[in-house]
Amino acid sequence: MTPPLLTVAMVAERLRVSRTTVYQLVESGKLGAHRIGGGRGAIRVSEDELAAYLQRCRDTAANNTQAPKPPARRLRHLRF
Repeated sequence: MTPPLLTVAMVAERLRVSRTTVYQLVESGKLGAHRIGGGRGAIRVSEDELAAYLQRCRDTAANNTQAPKPPARRLRHLRF
């Protein structure tokens, strides 16, 4: 049995972001999606793709917390 497919609005609601953000994630390839129908088609996202995207976000966040922060740059042209 195939997992249920979510609309862009449903994905946006679950992620608490705008529909435009979901369209951008799909267009950039960060969020896997299916186009249903002819022409541009309707965009549908599977539960599995959404879960995989969220896991990649968690992994990226975990890796970024371990990276050392670069030293602060001093702006010489500003006087305080």
